[in-house]
Amino acid sequence: MNALLAHLDHVVSVTGGSPLYQIGAEHLAGVIALVSLPIGAWVIRRRGAPALAPIAWLLVALLAASAALHVGLAIDNEHGIGLRALFVVDAVFLGVVARRVIRGSRAGRLGVAVLVGSIVAYWVAVLSGEAPDQVGLATKLAEILALAIVFRPARNRRWRRALSFAGNVAIGLLVVGTAASSWIGAFGVSAADPSAVAGHHVHAGSVPPPGSIFPVVADRDPTPAERTAAADLITAARAALARYADPAVAAADGYHVNGLAGIDFHASNPKYENDDRVLDPAHPETLVYAVAPDGRPVLMGAMFLMPKIGRPGPTIGGPLTVWHAHEHVCVSLTPPGLTGLLSPLGACPVGSIDMPRTAEMIHIWIVPGAPQPFGDLDEAWRRAYLQAIAARP
Repeated sequence: MNALLAHLDHVVSVTGGSPLYQIGAEHLAGVIALVSLPIGAWVIRRRGAPALAPIAWLLVALLAASAALHVGLAIDNEHGIGLRALFVVDAVFLGVVARRVIRGSRAGRLGVAVLVGSIVAYWVAVLSGEAPDQVGLATKLAEILALAIVFRPARNRRWRRALSFAGNVAIGLLVVGTAASSWIGAFGVSAADPSAVAGHHVHAGSVPPPGSIFPVVADRDPTPAERTAAADLITAARAALARYADPAVAAADGYHVNGLAGIDFHASNPKYENDDRVLDPAHPETLVYAVAPDGRPVLMGAMFLMPKIGRPGPTIGGPLTVWHAHEHVCVSLTPPGLTGLLSPLGACPVGSIDMPRTAEMIHIWIVPGAPQPFGDLDEAWRRAYLQAIAARP
C-alpha cells in the first residue's frame, strides 16, 4: 500500500499544476478506500437488502462514500494524529447515520449536524492551509447532495415544506461557501509558499497557484556555465529588443500594440508564434510593455512561447531559466481574450470556454535591476520603476 501511494504521489507531483484541479497526494488513500463500498453493498445484499426507496439508497451511498474517504484520510500518515482522530470520528458518525437510514429511519437532526459539521470543517481546513483538491471538493458536494435529500419535504406537512425551503437556501449557501473557501484556500496556500512563485522555481512540496503549471525542479544552485548562459541570454535580449522601445517599430514588425495600456501589456506577434524558432532574442513571440504615470510607453521585456503544447522549453540556465505554462484558463471567443480561471466547481464565465493547458513560456525582463530577470516581475517593483521613469526629464 505504501509503495502504491508513493508511486501515485510521484505521478501527482510531477504535473506541476495547482492541487485545486488535481488529486492531492494526501487524499489518495481515501480514494483507494472507496473500493470498500462494493464490498459493503455485497454484504448488505447477502443479508437481505431492506425495502428502501431509491432516494434513500442514494443517501446511504453518499454517506458511505464520505465515511470511506474519511477512513482513508485517517490511514494516511500525511496528517497529524489529532486530525486523523477527527477523520475517524467523522467517519463513525457518517456510518451511524447511514445505518439509521438503512433501518428505515430518517437521518434526522443527527444527519444534519454531521453533514453540516463535516462541510464546515472542510472550509476551516482549506482556509487554514490545507491545499484544496478535487477529492475534497467532490466529497463536500456529495455531502451537500446528501443534505439536500435529508431536507426533502414530507408529504402533506406544511411546516416541513417550509423547513425544506429554508434547507434549500442553506444548501445554496453551503455550495457557495465550499467553492469560495476552496478558491481562497488555493491562492492562500500558494501565497504562503514563496518558492511557488518567486522566479517560477518550484521545489518539492511547494504549491503552485491556480492557473499555473510550474515544473518541479531540483533544489540546487546553477552551475557557472548555466550562470554564464543566462547572463548571455539577457545581454542578447537587451541588444535585440532595443529597437522595440518604440511601439511603432513593433507594430511595423507585426506586434499587436493597439490599445497599449496598464503595466503588463502583452503585445503578441502571430507571425513569430508559428515560425518554429525557440528562445530567439531577435524574434520573441510577445513583447511586454507598461505605461508610466506620465503616459510614456516602456518596454519591460519579452515573453517567449514554445511552438507546441507539452513540449518543454530549453533551460539553458538551469534553475535560473525555468519555463512555465498555464492550465484551465477561460478564453472568450467574441471578443477573443482571457476572462479568468476555471472555478473550483469547473465553470468558466458565461461566453467563454476552458483551455486545459497552454504551451510553455518564459519571460525575459530587460529593464535594469529587475529582481527576477526570468521570473515574475513584482508589481510593486514594477510600479516603482515606472515612477522613476516618469520622474526623469
